[in-house]
Amino acid sequence: MKVIHLPTSVGGNSFGLSRGERELGIQSDVLVLFQNRFQFPADRCIFKKPPGNIISNYTKRIWIPALLKELFSIVKKYDVFHFNFGTSLLDLWMFGLPLLDLPYYRNKGKIVVTYNGCDARMKYDTIERTHFSACHDNRCSTLCNTGMYDKIKRKKISKFDSYADSIFAVNPDILHFLPERARFLPYTVAKWPNIITLPYQSVKKRIKILHAPSHRITKGSSIIIEALEKVKKIYGNKIETILLENLPNDDALKLYDDADLVIDQVLIGFYGAFAVETMKMGKPVMAFIRKEDMHYMPQQMADDCLDTIINVSPDSIYEKLCEIVENPELLKKHREAALDYVHRWHDPVYVAGITKATYEN
Repeated sequence: MKVIHLPTSVGGNSFGLSRGERELGIQSDVLVLFQNRFQFPADRCIFKKPPGNIISNYTKRIWIPALLKELFSIVKKYDVFHFNFGTSLLDLWMFGLPLLDLPYYRNKGKIVVTYNGCDARMKYDTIERTHFSACHDNRCSTLCNTGMYDKIKRKKISKFDSYADSIFAVNPDILHFLPERARFLPYTVAKWPNIITLPYQSVKKRIKILHAPSHRITKGSSIIIEALEKVKKIYGNKIETILLENLPNDDALKLYDDADLVIDQVLIGFYGAFAVETMKMGKPVMAFIRKEDMHYMPQQMADDCLDTIINVSPDSIYEKLCEIVENPELLKKHREAALDYVHRWHDPVYVAGITKATYEN
């Protein structure tokens, strides 16, 4: 079996899954349009750098020949076409031609798509369904604020529903917006950091708290940073804040080791690849988990998640941080749970077993 993951590397998920599939004997490769700012690995990039202006590149006929060449090439080489972030090689939605190439893969192999977040999340439906979210903030995406992008997403989801053999989502909340047959798929990550074998070391001088505001509004970074500043005013040098932003993934991984506690996000309702990476390194993770979305997950995974993640909301993060500063030994339980959880539910080979069964069905 030959599988191609394309055309994005969002969160490093496609590469992590591909490496897991290779462990199971599948020829699995990752093809991306271009490398993003986090520089997640891929087997091949079509373009050397992100475009300055996508529409301009299309209209100048810079992209079309290269993409058509790739399209004709991959349909001859692969049996499974696994798309990521709800997009395809020729997704010309800005010209009213979304997922233009999708029909071409039909009868040439299986079509699978994984949705990663805002490729499926609808702004106004989310606002209506929840009391708070990143969608409540009009700064999150100007395009979303018009409602136009929600319409584009619905059109693209409908087209994938017509052509795809299987549909996955790595965030439970976006399953509200996908066809009923869509299924939850746990994250994998681009690099699977070395397993932690050292015994737990108690926090001695100060608690080092790490946050990576890769998408500040989506993650609620301003809320997180404000809470950290309030805690620091009270507890002084008992805490140290580490903010990592705009770093390539390899560089970021080297700095995670210093943290005693990781804060992922407080708005979306689930954790991301950043949390998976740090849990693998034995770091307790704090994030907002929206419990009403967890019925989309395997029940045991949902139960384990609530036992593992330190669940906070914008209203409770300050109090929880104060509790941890005063009782740092609380982190030991979450550290041990994180290691068990990430190896049970996010092992690339385990996740690849799910996709392999789907490809073969």
